[in-house]
Amino acid sequence: MILGELSAQVDGAGPPVVMLHGNSESSAVFDRMLPYLEGFTLIRLDSRGHGASQRGSGPLTIARLAQDTCGALRAYQRLSTSRQRFGLIGFSDGANIGLEVAIHRPNLLAAEVLIGGNTTPAALKKLIRAEILAGYWALAAAGQVNSRARRRAEVFGLMVNQPNVTKAQLKAVTVPTLVMAGQRDIVPRGESQRVASLVPGAQWVELTGQGHLLPRTAPDLTGQLAAAFLRPHLAV
Repeated sequence: MILGELSAQVDGAGPPVVMLHGNSESSAVFDRMLPYLEGFTLIRLDSRGHGASQRGSGPLTIARLAQDTCGALRAYQRLSTSRQRFGLIGFSDGANIGLEVAIHRPNLLAAEVLIGGNTTPAALKKLIRAEILAGYWALAAAGQVNSRARRRAEVFGLMVNQPNVTKAQLKAVTVPTLVMAGQRDIVPRGESQRVASLVPGAQWVELTGQGHLLPRTAPDLTGQLAAAFLRPHLAV
């Protein structure tokens, strides 16, 4: 189905939880988590220019992807004739989009789970940052003669200069927040802990022995932890 301008997969029954995937992915990244999120209506969105969602016109930014998400949530409220606030599970860039929603549209959210997110590109591990930059410039060069590479470079570029979340913005978040990351995540432990320490009342959990791709490599534990955090805030 289409919600606002985004393609969406809607499964289950219960309070609504929106799920936001990472860079160059689609909502399919969460497929293995679904059995561990029973009791919710799961709204899996494909971000603009990802999966089945159209690219459209204008700039591609984290802020715009957050605006798209808000538009999709309001469209769902109209369809369901409910003003209930949403739970949010965001992975990687999806966590960054989710944090942007929490900062600017907190009235839409009851609680959020941020998995493997970062507040600035500089917060990533140096080797990962170098690999992202190299990949981006290779795609940008190929994009001079190949439209598919040009589109991929634009999406990849979301990780090069974004996000840019300030300390003041983190301290002003009012949405109950769980920050989750793998022990071997591409986001250093200090960055995840910093976010959790600055967002009022936020919780932080690290999954031992895991890397960045928690929805794929540890869908059971990731889903169970997310569900346990969201349930009391969504009155499940």
